[in-house]
Amino acid sequence: MRVVLMLLLWFTAGCTLAESQKFGEYTVHYIAVNSTFLTPEIAGQYHIVRSKRAAFVNIAVLHNNPDGSTTPVTAKLSGGRTNLMQQTGPIPFVEIREDKSIYYIGQFDFSNAEILRFKIDVQPEGKGETRVIEWTTQLYSD
Repeated sequence: MRVVLMLLLWFTAGCTLAESQKFGEYTVHYIAVNSTFLTPEIAGQYHIVRSKRAAFVNIAVLHNNPDGSTTPVTAKLSGGRTNLMQQTGPIPFVEIREDKSIYYIGQFDFSNAEILRFKIDVQPEGKGETRVIEWTTQLYSD
């Protein structure tokens, strides 16, 4: 099942859709999803805890080539989440490589109907300027 996790997340039809931000020659794609969205087999393959109170962030960084194509690149990621009560928590990221794809998974717990603000520092290819992506998502337990 190559690239299954990334494809499932990028082409999800439903309430949660992947977002992206362009920073010069790079585009960062990101999404936060309840882990029960994954089948038990896929969660197990990627070592993702599957629970109605567990979620994960999936981030991919692409280099925008002059010909209009994109190339996945490595990145240094750090950051976390904050809820409306200003409780914060870091999100540790794990790099996943499949064929030519590179993406990062970070797991965290949440409460039902919790609104979370994410702030992640992204340094494409581990050099140069660090970009900051920020977004807010409300997650629900099943």
